[in-house]
Amino acid sequence: MDDPIPLSFRDTPASKAAPMIEAFARDVQNILGEQGYLINDRLLKLLMAARDALRMDDVCITQIKRRRVRVLCATPSDTWPQSVALNDIDMYTMGQIIRQQTMVASEAVNATPITKTVDLTGRSPGRYIGAPILFDGKVWGTVEMSGTAQPDGFSPDEITAAVFLAAVLSVPLALLS
Repeated sequence: MDDPIPLSFRDTPASKAAPMIEAFARDVQNILGEQGYLINDRLLKLLMAARDALRMDDVCITQIKRRRVRVLCATPSDTWPQSVALNDIDMYTMGQIIRQQTMVASEAVNATPITKTVDLTGRSPGRYIGAPILFDGKVWGTVEMSGTAQPDGFSPDEITAAVFLAAVLSVPLALLS
């Protein structure tokens, strides 16, 4: 079999994807394709790219391991707890994400007292999006982002970017477990 010819995402023809999604996808491919970075450094770079693309303040990747949900990496790192017992996840919106294996997106203007969003820091942010990291039928963790409410709410592109990020993180997170 012939050796594959490296083709950078930068060299591919322009797509019909929305500019925000296309730029985020390029960032993700560049981060994963760079040589010489440790996996935790790559994960942190992915989080920073997502934070910027989705106009968020705080982002984290969690991993479910040994009956705990631990924060694998986060920015800013001092804002997030190191871990939470699996029995205590229902205090946070993360519990809904893990149990229902579904994404949760909330803007302060749309929230009701019944569906009050609480991120893993214990705060009720004005803007929150969290998605399960799924692999082989199992939830391996979550990606969560929170920030200040935006007047225009979440765009369909931002929702797509969050789902895309969770999908991209699924294989590395499963391998790290």
